[in-house]
Amino acid sequence: MNPSAIYSKSGKGVQEAAGKTSHLSRPDRAVLSAIDGRATLAEVAQKVGKTFDAAFEKLVGELDKAGFVREVSPGTPATGGKPGAAVPKPAAKSLDPVSDLDFTAALSIPRGKAATPPPQSPPKPAPPPKPAVNIPPPPPPPSAAEAAKAEKAAKEQQDAFAKAREEAEKKAAAERERVKAEAEAKVRAETEAKLRAEAKDAADKKFAAEVAAKAEAEKKAAAEAAEAKVRAAAKLAAEAKAKAEAEAKKAREEAERIRREAEEKAERARKEAEEKARREQEELMRKLEEERKAREEAERKAKEEARRLEEERRKLEEERKRHEEEKRREEQERAERRRREEEEEARARAERKKREEEEEAREAAEREARRQAKAKEEEFSLPELNLPVAPKAPEPAKAAPPPAPAAGGVGFSDSLLADLDSFSTRDEQEQKEREEQQRKEKEAAAQRAREAEERRLREEGERKEKEEKKRRKQEERERKEREEAELREREEKEKQRLKEEEEKRKKEAEEREKKAKQEERLTARAERGGQYDAEARAKREAALQARPVRARGERAGAKGGWGKPIAITLFLLLVVALGVAHVMPIDTSDYERGAAEALGRPVRIGSANLSLIGGLQLKFHDVSIGDTKIAELRGFPEFDSLLGPRKAFSRVEVDGAKVPQEALGALLFTKVKADNLSVARVVAKNLELAGPLTMPKGLELDAAYNADGTVRTAFLRGPEGLVVKLEPKGQAIEADMSAATFSLPFAPEVSFGRFSARGRITSNGFNISEWDAAALNGTLSGTANITWGDTWVVEGVITARNINAAVFAPALVSDGRAEGSGRFSMRGTQPAKLGEAARIDGTFTVNRGVLGSFDLARAVQTQGKAATGRTQFSEMTGNGVYDRGAVALRNVTIGAGQLNAGASADIAQNGALSGRIVADVRIASQQVRAVLNLGGTVREPQVRN
Repeated sequence: MNPSAIYSKSGKGVQEAAGKTSHLSRPDRAVLSAIDGRATLAEVAQKVGKTFDAAFEKLVGELDKAGFVREVSPGTPATGGKPGAAVPKPAAKSLDPVSDLDFTAALSIPRGKAATPPPQSPPKPAPPPKPAVNIPPPPPPPSAAEAAKAEKAAKEQQDAFAKAREEAEKKAAAERERVKAEAEAKVRAETEAKLRAEAKDAADKKFAAEVAAKAEAEKKAAAEAAEAKVRAAAKLAAEAKAKAEAEAKKAREEAERIRREAEEKAERARKEAEEKARREQEELMRKLEEERKAREEAERKAKEEARRLEEERRKLEEERKRHEEEKRREEQERAERRRREEEEEARARAERKKREEEEEAREAAEREARRQAKAKEEEFSLPELNLPVAPKAPEPAKAAPPPAPAAGGVGFSDSLLADLDSFSTRDEQEQKEREEQQRKEKEAAAQRAREAEERRLREEGERKEKEEKKRRKQEERERKEREEAELREREEKEKQRLKEEEEKRKKEAEEREKKAKQEERLTARAERGGQYDAEARAKREAALQARPVRARGERAGAKGGWGKPIAITLFLLLVVALGVAHVMPIDTSDYERGAAEALGRPVRIGSANLSLIGGLQLKFHDVSIGDTKIAELRGFPEFDSLLGPRKAFSRVEVDGAKVPQEALGALLFTKVKADNLSVARVVAKNLELAGPLTMPKGLELDAAYNADGTVRTAFLRGPEGLVVKLEPKGQAIEADMSAATFSLPFAPEVSFGRFSARGRITSNGFNISEWDAAALNGTLSGTANITWGDTWVVEGVITARNINAAVFAPALVSDGRAEGSGRFSMRGTQPAKLGEAARIDGTFTVNRGVLGSFDLARAVQTQGKAATGRTQFSEMTGNGVYDRGAVALRNVTIGAGQLNAGASADIAQNGALSGRIVADVRIASQQVRAVLNLGGTVREPQVRN
C-alpha cells in the first residue's frame, strides 16, 4: 500500500463517523474520521498518532473491504529511500543572498562548494578553475603615490561592497514581496520564483564575473606594487563579506519568517476551509438524512392514512351491505307478514262466510219453523173464531146442556188452553232465541270492531315503525354521506399538506444549494482579498495612531451676571408648583357624569388628584362602577381637556380589578364614549376573572377603542406565555389564542405543553374552528364547540399524532407511538367539573410498540400456564371508548410477525382489568391457537387460561 495514496469516506463511512452507526471501535472510528479525501495515508497516520506500518495498512484495507472508505488516488510510488519518506525540495537560490555578496571568487583561491543548480534545469558543468596567481616576493615599502593609489582602490572596493549590500537589501525586500505573493497564488509564485531564481543566477554570475575581472586586474596591478595592498584589500573584503553575510543572514531569517508565517496562514486557511467544507458536507448529509426520514415518515403516514381510509371505506361498505341485508330481511319479513295477514284475512273471511251461511241456514230453519208453527196455529184458530157466537140469547135457555155435549166442550177448551200455553212457550223461546241471536250478532260485531281496531292499531304501529326506520336510515345515510364528505375533505387536505411540504423541502434544498454556492464564492473572495484587508487595516491603525489627541479639560469660562440666581429661583418655584399640584384636590363631578353617560351605569369617584410622576395623569380613588369596586384608577388625559368641559383620555389604567367571568363579554361590547368623555385605550393589570371556571391569575387586558367608542382590538395576556387576541366582528368576537403551557378551565387536570386555538365567541358559546396542542410527546388537534348556559356542553373532534402510548398504561403498553381520532363530549351544570363527565369515542393505532407485562407467544405455546415477559408488535389497532373514567377497548388487533391476536378489554374506574385475548402463533407448518383471559389491574395485569 502506497503511503501517498488518498482515500475518502463512503456514505456508510460518513454515517459511522457521524455516530449514527456503531460498527467500529473508537480508535478505528478516529482513523475513519481523519480520512477526508485530501490527506494521504501517511498524513492520516500522523494525525491520529500512529505510524504507517503493517498494522495501519491492514486497518485501512479492512475499512476499504468493509465499504467504509474508497480509494481516490493511488499516489506516486517512492523512487528511493525509505517508504513514505518525503523527498526534500531543492532550496531556491534566490533565497540565499550570501552567494550574491561572496566576492572572494575574484581572488585566485575559490571558496565554498559549487551552488546547487535549480531542479528544473539540468546541471551545468562547473567552470574551470582559474590559474593561481604567483605572488612575487615582498616588494619594498610602497611610496606615497602607491599608497594613495592603494587607498583609492580600497575605497572603490568599499563603494562596491556598499553598492552590493544595497543591492542585497533590495533583493531581500524583493524576496519578501515574492514570498508574500507566493502565499496568495502558490502556483504562480513558484513559477515566478523559478524564473526569478534563473534570472538572479545569471545576474549573479555576470556580476561576479565582472567583479572578479575587475578585482583580478586591480590585483595584478597592485600585486606588482606591494603585497600590503593585497592584504589590505583582502582584509577589507573579508570584513565586508562578514558584514554582508550577517545582514544577508538577517534578511534570510526575516524572509524565512515571513515565508513560514505565510505558509502557516495559508495552511490554517486551507484547514479552516477544509473543516468548513467538511462541516457543510456533514450538515448537508444530516439535512439530506433528515429530509429522507421526513419524506419516509410522510410516506409512511400517507400510507397509514390511506390504509386507514381504506379501512374506513371497507367498514362503510360493510355497513352498507349490512344495511342492505337488513333492508332485504325486513322486506322478506314484511312480505311474510303480509302473506300471513292475507292468509288470516282469508281464513277470517272463510269463517265469517261460514258463520253467515250457518246463520242464514239457522234463520231459514227458524223461518221454516215459524211458518210451520203459524200454519199449525191457523189450524187451531177455527174454534176461536166461533167463540164469540156462544153468548147468544138462545144460549141461556140451554143452561142445562146434556152431559155428553158438556163433557165434550170441556175437553176442547183444555186442549185449546194447552195449545195456547205451547204457543206462548214457543213465542218466548223464539223471543229468547232472537235476543240470543241479536246478542251474538252484537258480540260478533264488537269482536269484528275490536279486530279491526287492533288491525288498525297494528297497521298504524307498523307504519310508524316503517317511518321511524326510514327516518333512521335517512339519518344514517346522511351521516354516512357527511362522514364520507369529511373523509374526502381530510384526504384532500392531507394531499395538499403533503404537496406543500414536498414543495417546501424542494425550495429549502434549492436555497441551501444557493447558499452553499454563495458561501463558496464569498470564501474565495475573502481569501483573495485577505492581504488587501490586512494592508488596509495596518494603514488605518497607523492613521489612528498618528491622529493628534485633543487636550482634555478645556472648558469655556463661566459667564458671570444674574443668570444663575434667576435660574435657581425659577427652579424653586417650579418645584413648589409641582408639590402643590400633587396635593391639590380635583372636582370629580364632570368625570362622574361623563363616565356614567358613557358606560350606562352609575359611577362614583371618592377623590382625585393630579400626578406628574411617570407623566401627566389623574389618579381616581375609591371608584365604583355599578357593583364593581376599584381602589385606584389612573387616567392619562390630553392636556387641553384638563380645563375644558370635554374630558379625553389617551389611556386609562386599572390595577387589581375583579370582574365576573360572565361580564367580560359585555365589557368588550360596551361602548365607551359620550358627548363629554372619550377613552382611546384601557389597560387592566392584575385582573381577576371570578366565576365557576378556573382561570389564570395575574391577567392583563389591553383594549384599544375606535373613535366611536367601540372596541377595536383587545389583548388578554397571562402567565406561561398566554396571549389572547379578541376582535369584535358584528355580534360576535373573533378569538385567537396561544400559550406555552395551558390547562383547560373546565378540566384543570388536563394540561398541554403548547396550545393554540382560533374561533368565534358569541353570547351562547365559543365555536373553535381549529385547535392544536403538544401533549404526550406528540401533537393533538381538532375542532370544538362550547355552549354555556344552565347546562354546559363541550363537544368536538380530536386527532392524535405520534403520541407516546406508554403514558396511559405502562404495564400494558410500555412502548410505542400512537395515532388516532375520535369525538369527545362533556355535559353538566357545573363548568368546573365537566372533566368528570367526559366521554371519548374513537379509533387508535399503535406502531412498533411493546406489551410490557406478558409474552403472548409464550402464553399461546404453554396455553396460558407461563406468560411472563414482553411482546413486541409492529401494529395494534382498535376502537376505544373513555366514559367517566372507565375504558372499553373493542376490535383490538395485534400483529407481530408470526403472531396474530384479537382482543377486547374493559378497565373500570378503580383500575380493575377484564377482557379476553384470542391469539395464534405459526410455528413451522403448525398453527397454535389459545384463548386467554385478562385480569388483575392496570398496574399489575394478569393473563390466564
